[in-house]
Amino acid sequence: MTDPEKNIGSLPDRILKTMWHNWLIGISAITLPMVFSLFLNKTWLPFIAFFEVYILMTLLKSNLIKGLDSCALFIRLSARILFLSAVVMLGINILCTDFFIPTVVHLELYNSEIPFIVCLITFPVTAIVCAYALFADSHNGACRRCHRIHGHYAGDSIVGTLYRREVRYQLSILMLVSISLGAVEYWYYFARYINTDFNAPDQFFFVFMPIAVFLLSLLVMGGRYASLSTLYSVVKEASPARTNTTTVRYLILCANELLLNQGADGRWDTMAETVINRAEGMSDEEARRIFEQLYATDNFQLRYCFTNDGFATGSNMLHYAVFLSGEPSDVTSNGAWFNAYMLDCSLQAGALSPILANELYRIHTITMAWKTYYPNGKRRYPIKHYRPTFRLGDLKEWTVDYDDLDWFSVAHNNEDSSFFRIRNFWGRITGFLAPKRSEQ
Repeated sequence: MTDPEKNIGSLPDRILKTMWHNWLIGISAITLPMVFSLFLNKTWLPFIAFFEVYILMTLLKSNLIKGLDSCALFIRLSARILFLSAVVMLGINILCTDFFIPTVVHLELYNSEIPFIVCLITFPVTAIVCAYALFADSHNGACRRCHRIHGHYAGDSIVGTLYRREVRYQLSILMLVSISLGAVEYWYYFARYINTDFNAPDQFFFVFMPIAVFLLSLLVMGGRYASLSTLYSVVKEASPARTNTTTVRYLILCANELLLNQGADGRWDTMAETVINRAEGMSDEEARRIFEQLYATDNFQLRYCFTNDGFATGSNMLHYAVFLSGEPSDVTSNGAWFNAYMLDCSLQAGALSPILANELYRIHTITMAWKTYYPNGKRRYPIKHYRPTFRLGDLKEWTVDYDDLDWFSVAHNNEDSSFFRIRNFWGRITGFLAPKRSEQ
């Protein structure tokens, strides 16, 4: 067994090391095509960038680099920058040189031996991608997936806030550096550069100077994260209340309605929740006993739903569904009964607690994916875009495993989505290093 206090103390250190490693990997990947431009023909550089994208995505799906699964947004955006830059470079090669086909675009004073300069493509693309990511904030696909898996648990808010703040800081720095270097590079290109050859001053401005700035950024980021060691005391004081504990939550259902209670913050949530010592799981008898103590009844059916591990902490959360007999009007309670329509309206209005919203989203998404598609994404029914019905009361009969996160992938990438086969092929060739699923 690990020592909880040791885990608490090492938590901020792991977070900061992860963010520095992400910066190191992302910046190195973006810089590498500039290095290769010194001794490789320009026609090969797009393929170098594509290969880097493949390597990054393969590593993200593997467990070879520990910590990247905590917050890998910067790595994913670095791969996106490389991919878009490679597309632009490949387009220039096709249109302006005899690379694949005879030259399509003829420009005066254009040297096909030097069809492009890497940094003049990379810096604008980097600035645009970073600006878009900062504008999207936590609404981008990677962050939404992280929220679906880890939830918005109060006990993990310091960790989540720290990751979010540092990713935004890194993206802001990368955007500003790209804009500044891009401005200098384009000034030199139009004011001093002559495209007859690639001489020593050109190499300094277009290759060595960007590399030097990026190397300097590694030292700056290293110093920043070393100075943030004061977070040790903050996280250590805030974590023990929820670290090494288990929260047990029960969704109380009757017919097709859910029983909720309005909290002090005005948001609706389940009224059956308790915190116990850390437990990886519990028997149905123990879960029944806890609910009987919370709700003072023994006339119900119980179903285990899923478990959430804490986001880089020692806490976790067990989720159960409880089914009361009879009709909602027959049940005496201080709460209010919500049907599916009322839940959807409350969710859209932000009137549900983040934890409850995460529970309902997970149950609905996995259920609809399970009812509509096979695990490989193929449709269960021959009718395209067919959507089966969803009734809360049927939860006790459904045999789907809500702990199986692969259903999120099926919900996102299935036979009814665009580029299904291409995505499947890409997932197979980049997922060979991913941890294999254990047999149920």
